[in-house]
Amino acid sequence: MDIKKIEKIYSTYGFETKKDHDDLAVFLYKKGRYFGVDIILLSNSKDTLIKSAKIKDQYSELGYAVNIKSNTSEDEVELELFKSFFSYESTKNRLRKKYDDFVFKQTQSLLGSKYEYIGSPYELFDGDVTDSSNDLLDNVLKILQRPEPQLIILEAAAGYGKTCAAYEILNILLNQDDKIISPLFTELAKNRGAKIFRYILLDEIDIEFPTLNSELVINEIKKGRIPLIIDGFDELLEKVNVSNIDISSGFDEIETMLDTIGQLLEYNAKVILTTRKTAIFNGIEFEKWFLKWDDRFSVSRFSIKEPKIKDWLGQIRFDLAKQHNVPIQYIANPVLLTYLKNIDDEEFVMQIENPELLINEYFDRMLEREQERQHLIITIEKQYEIFKNVAKMLLEFDITVESKEFFKEIIKDQNYKLLEYTRTLYSGQDKPTLDNLVDTLATHALLDRKGRDDSQIGFINDFVFGILIGEIICEASVETIERDYSFYMLDLACTAYKVQNRQNKFSLWEKVDNVKNKLQAISVFNYDIILREKLVRNYEELTIYDTTFFNIKFEEFEIKNTVFLNCYFKSCHLDTTVLKGVSFVDCTFDNCTVANIQYIDSSPEISTVKCKLKDCQILENYTYHNDQNCLFTDFEKEVFHKTMEISDSRSQDIMHLLHLFDKSKHKAVMQTIDILVQRDFLKLRGRQISININKLPVIKAEIVR
Repeated sequence: MDIKKIEKIYSTYGFETKKDHDDLAVFLYKKGRYFGVDIILLSNSKDTLIKSAKIKDQYSELGYAVNIKSNTSEDEVELELFKSFFSYESTKNRLRKKYDDFVFKQTQSLLGSKYEYIGSPYELFDGDVTDSSNDLLDNVLKILQRPEPQLIILEAAAGYGKTCAAYEILNILLNQDDKIISPLFTELAKNRGAKIFRYILLDEIDIEFPTLNSELVINEIKKGRIPLIIDGFDELLEKVNVSNIDISSGFDEIETMLDTIGQLLEYNAKVILTTRKTAIFNGIEFEKWFLKWDDRFSVSRFSIKEPKIKDWLGQIRFDLAKQHNVPIQYIANPVLLTYLKNIDDEEFVMQIENPELLINEYFDRMLEREQERQHLIITIEKQYEIFKNVAKMLLEFDITVESKEFFKEIIKDQNYKLLEYTRTLYSGQDKPTLDNLVDTLATHALLDRKGRDDSQIGFINDFVFGILIGEIICEASVETIERDYSFYMLDLACTAYKVQNRQNKFSLWEKVDNVKNKLQAISVFNYDIILREKLVRNYEELTIYDTTFFNIKFEEFEIKNTVFLNCYFKSCHLDTTVLKGVSFVDCTFDNCTVANIQYIDSSPEISTVKCKLKDCQILENYTYHNDQNCLFTDFEKEVFHKTMEISDSRSQDIMHLLHLFDKSKHKAVMQTIDILVQRDFLKLRGRQISININKLPVIKAEIVR
């Protein structure tokens, strides 16, 4: 073994080196309360063994714990130190318990039914693995197994399975018996604590490994032995409207957080972030941030979409739902689908006959079960009132979690009279004290302990919290909403209300529409689609991505200078006269119709790139015509030149490329991109476009002719 490499390894872990011998190495550790000595044998001779025994006796008499090691390689030395210092086995056991506790909490929210992770459809951007509807975890694992630094971003709407996916990734990592890794799992929360991400991360490291130097932990993160899972990254983005596409004005705050992560991504580091669906990782600013790291690491972004009802309910129940003409927008939420999956057949039929009452039934079942489980003499209506009052306080504080003690104070202060009245319903020895009753409510199934040591409490998921704050917003004055309620909370409510009935949606929309001046234009568009299920005004200068449109009529209001990226249009009607300067990139049109023209891309105001059709024919079939002596037209060469001005090897934002051309040429650029993608000279994934690296020599040879 190379003694200099071994000395460097031991130095990293804080050991002193004694260089008194040629055939063995002695390393002393004198930090904290532990005094230890490792004697590494560099020879197996009899003299070396005798010498090492004498040295052991000498240090043992001085009170050192002494180990004699005859490792065969530098890697083995380093691995043993890692397992020892990071309490490898006990740490893995604690993390397994963390996962088991999560499963138990999920089971509680499923009214006692067994928790089962069900993958949703997703789109993978900036990655090169094959994606399909339900193999997200497999593809994440493939990326984690690459011997290079990787940043993986899991993105989904509030309540659509980000945390479940994060815990499943943790479980997969823990069960890789052939890998010596010890993941660091941290759940970020919107609370009143520190907002500087670097300090939050260092604090998590100190909590997880209290006896170790943070630099040592960071070093092991960079080596890949400590994959870092950060759940809820968006919770810290307090000052930024995360649905805003043009976030350049607020990107400085985000960039500081991202730089903290970027500095970790060396050697073999693996970092997984979960976040609400946001433009932050989908825009030009993020692309610029990524480029400044000069290919030091790779980024893969998974965008989790709406769940497929058939995957959750099975074919039989899916067919029943179709027979009853259940509006898909009333049940397409993981929480409700899990509930429907786990009730019996008779109850299922009753529920889908009245899907507009489904949310009320879900809450009623949860609250009825708590009456039995917690022996609560509180009606379901009063339980709901208690937790709605709690949600109101969190809404006003603009937080999602708090310490257990503070949370109990919220329960007590906001419901004092109700709780005192409840105590009078108990008799004799069963009568609880006020504090006992509050303790019971703090362990209610609608709530969940959060944080590494379960010291904080929040609502069990964004869906439950969003429904409650949606009701509160509907009851609040416009002045209160505009003055006191953050965009973050409005977004939680609107996302949860996606599965409400039309009357409830309209009530929330009226309130939100009255404060539209505090919202970004893209947010206004999204809330119109979610809460009104139609367009209600003119729109312009938008970038709309990863959105599903059901039965939307694009005919009454104009949409100008807008790009639809990776959107799904189901049974939509498009009047080309109201679409002006509109591009559809990597979109799917399913059973859609067009007015005033046969094909949408025949309009001079509309461009399409890499779009797909299902059960309709609304795209004109292009035929490529070209001079036999030239592989590319002059304009195609110009597109290549502009692309290479930015980069000939990295992907880039398609909007960045468009900005290099005069606006009058944008449609021609989009048509050219579409042709070159079909011919496999360009690659397009989401809004990221790149030159096919395998054809780069041919392209360069041709465009310089």
